[in-house]
This record gives sequence, C-alpha cells and structure tokens, in this order.
Amino acid sequence: MISVVIPAFNEEKNIGRVLSVLETIDLIDEIIVVNDGSTDDTKEQALKYNVKLVDLPKNQGKGKALKAGIENSKGDIIVMLDADLIGLTEKHFVNLVSPVLKNEADMTIGIFSGGRKSTDFAQKIAPFLSGQRAIKRQFLENIEEMEISRFGVEIALNRHAEKNKLRVVNVPLENMSHVMKEEKLGLIRGFYARLKMYFDILKMWI
Repeated sequence: MISVVIPAFNEEKNIGRVLSVLETIDLIDEIIVVNDGSTDDTKEQALKYNVKLVDLPKNQGKGKALKAGIENSKGDIIVMLDADLIGLTEKHFVNLVSPVLKNEADMTIGIFSGGRKSTDFAQKIAPFLSGQRAIKRQFLENIEEMEISRFGVEIALNRHAEKNKLRVVNVPLENMSHVMKEEKLGLIRGFYARLKMYFDILKMWI
C-alpha cells in the first residue's frame, strides 16, 4: 500500500495543481494533506480532491507536519511530496516509487532536472535536501530528529539512512521544479524565509 504525505503551509495557489495529478494515479492508495496551520484557503482547496486531511491548528514546521501525516497513514511505502511542485506527472511519481516497490532501494530521493535553472542549480549543489522521497515505512520508525526539525527534516532523513545503512537511490525528475519562496512571498519576505530555512538546515548539520 502506498501513502502520499504532503505538508502544506499557505499553498492555496499551488496544492490543487499537485493533487489533480496525484488523484488520477492508480498506484496510490491514499493521499494525506497536512494543513500546517495555514492562514489562507489551503484546507479548502485540498478538500476539493480525494484526500485525507490532517488539520494542525497552528504552524508546526515541516518536520512535525510530515510526522503527523505519517502517523495518520496506512501505507507500507510512504511518498513525501512538496505542495508547490511544478510539472509533476504520473511518470515522475512512478519513477520515484518504483525502486522501492521493486526492493531495489529502501529510500529514493527525487532530484529536479531540466525544469528551472534556479531550482536545478540548488539541487545540483545539495541534492540531499530534496523533499521528494519514497521510503519503506519500517525505516521511518524512531527518527527522533524528524519532529524537532523544521526545514532540516531532509537532513534528519539522510542521517537516519546513513546510520541504518539504507539503500538510497537518486531519481532524476525531468522538467519538474517548485515555486521559489521569493515568488510566494515577494523578494524581501521570501529572502528572509529562505535564510530561516537555511538556518534550520544548518542547525541539523552541526
């Protein structure tokens, strides 16, 4: 059984674009959207689709949102996706999950390729920070750092994979990207949001 978990904070303009693709994929057994204390219409937009909604009363951060989604899921394979993806297709999803389904990997990491120069460049520098992943549920147990990490959740997952010697496969996601923070929030607010994200990631590193 495959469960898709999507943490979402103020993604009313983007989440429908992602869910409209996912709900047509037969491989998926359930889609769980975690509304992480959004102050816009993210919840209302998500409920237009065939999803299970986990509604957090206030913003908890990506780590806690993912943890809440996983706790409310039933799948033995968990696929984590961002709510602001651009260009997502069924082929992307199948490519991401297939190595885990075939037992060729314990976790896959999706790497943007050929989408937008800005997001491609970021992932070339730090591919391990990608939020697009598929992982066997058994390997998600007891990740203590996931709940305390905000944007550092990918670091927590990577550390867990390394510590437990998981088989990790990078999967190119061609012609796919996501909305930049500066596009969502404006140049100044987006820049500061990006700095905060990098600070959260740095805290998990040191």
